[in-house]
Amino acid sequence: MAKDLTREQLVPALLAWAWATGFGEPLPEALGASLGWLRARWDAGDDHLPLTLVHDLGYLLLRGRDFRFGSSRDLGRWTEDERSARLAYEDRVLGRWALDPSVQEAHVLIAGMSAAERDGAVAHAVGLCLAEPLLTVEAALRGNPAHLRALGAEALSRVPANLEGFTDLVDDTWRVWAREQLQECVRALPVGRLFHPEDLWELAHLQELPSESARLALREVNGLAARVGPVPPAVALAVRHQAREVPVDAEESDHYPAGGFDAIATKGTFENLMRSEVAYVGEGATETGGVDLFDVRFVEGGLLFYTRDESPLLDARRDVTLVLDQPDAQRHRHAGLPAQTLVLTQACALAFQGDLLRIFGPAGSRVKVAWLVASEADRTAAEEEQRLLGLTLAAELAHRRVELTVVDTWDDLSPVGRVVFSPRARDAARPCAAWVRVDGTEWTLDEERFDLREGPAALRAVADRLLVAVAKRHTVTAKKKKRAKTVRP
Repeated sequence: MAKDLTREQLVPALLAWAWATGFGEPLPEALGASLGWLRARWDAGDDHLPLTLVHDLGYLLLRGRDFRFGSSRDLGRWTEDERSARLAYEDRVLGRWALDPSVQEAHVLIAGMSAAERDGAVAHAVGLCLAEPLLTVEAALRGNPAHLRALGAEALSRVPANLEGFTDLVDDTWRVWAREQLQECVRALPVGRLFHPEDLWELAHLQELPSESARLALREVNGLAARVGPVPPAVALAVRHQAREVPVDAEESDHYPAGGFDAIATKGTFENLMRSEVAYVGEGATETGGVDLFDVRFVEGGLLFYTRDESPLLDARRDVTLVLDQPDAQRHRHAGLPAQTLVLTQACALAFQGDLLRIFGPAGSRVKVAWLVASEADRTAAEEEQRLLGLTLAAELAHRRVELTVVDTWDDLSPVGRVVFSPRARDAARPCAAWVRVDGTEWTLDEERFDLREGPAALRAVADRLLVAVAKRHTVTAKKKKRAKTVRP
């Protein structure tokens, strides 16, 4: 058979694909929507996708846990030679998808959309997870979307209500072809979660994306930021400990004493044990020894301990400014790197901001992302990137945890808590917590070099190093202002 479906072959192929589906609702009622999803994918260039997988995955996204398997209705109608193949498909593919948490998340997102948006979202979701893996299937035949638009209604009108009707409608050659093609596609499907984090974000914001180019640009940034991953627990703990040792740098710092004891608790170390607890040693014990009241209180958790006062920095907010210097120059992609430098720096900025939330909590930090421009080309690039990241960080912007801005001079930026990503060497006249030079495949931070050709692991290492640097030098804005003292005459 040729690699492309001809006009005459399209209707038999559609009927054979419909015969091989694993969704258990009547085909005449269900196939209309799935033909629309298939047409949308073929129109978008994914003309190698078969109707069988588009139909089953699409209804799994629509129905969620209410998805009905074909075996629940047609098990008795299956012949001996097809029963094992159909049950294996349900178990290894549809059953795995039904238990996949990412599929359930996608179902929840799609279920919350309006009816007018739902079909487009299903077609888009199917393309996100099936289009690329199935490109490698040699048995796949490409269809013509124009033929599908012209003949889809004819194929739908000929679909029978049950499997017995396919016996005369689809001959054995087409049924064998559909089954073999499905088996080849199943072997090419990825292992693990079907949808990546960037896929789910894209589905949630599908109607907000202004264009296809914006969607692809945001997908690249969000995907890379997701692959960077969260801050390792050891680094987070080190940053918190480092933050406690830094004096508060604010006008109100003298009103927030650091160190000492601030309360009493029933848990703690013996170094912090209240001295009065020593009075229970020996009380209640017999002359020959035994258990005294101190031992009893220790076992029952009744001993009292002083607790350290760690509130000055943990109750304060850290203001950090991430400066993306010369954004137009950073739109260059160096050989060996997975993306443009600007995409890498913005993905690192997103990961860094997420790390601050995990370490200090939702009210513990505020991040300003500033594009520093030196030309009109810089300004154009900065404004485009600002609009794109505004979609990703919409919730953070609404809660005022993040600010996005375009600035012309260094004087517009706070000198403390500043982290700079620049293609230029560090300027000693510009104080900052960290300066990352991003002019090649290797980034430099305080004489330490990071090879970006190693992928997300290198960005994770950069973000960890920046967290430690910011913990050492930062601006703290106290949550509570100093109370005015009442002066009596």
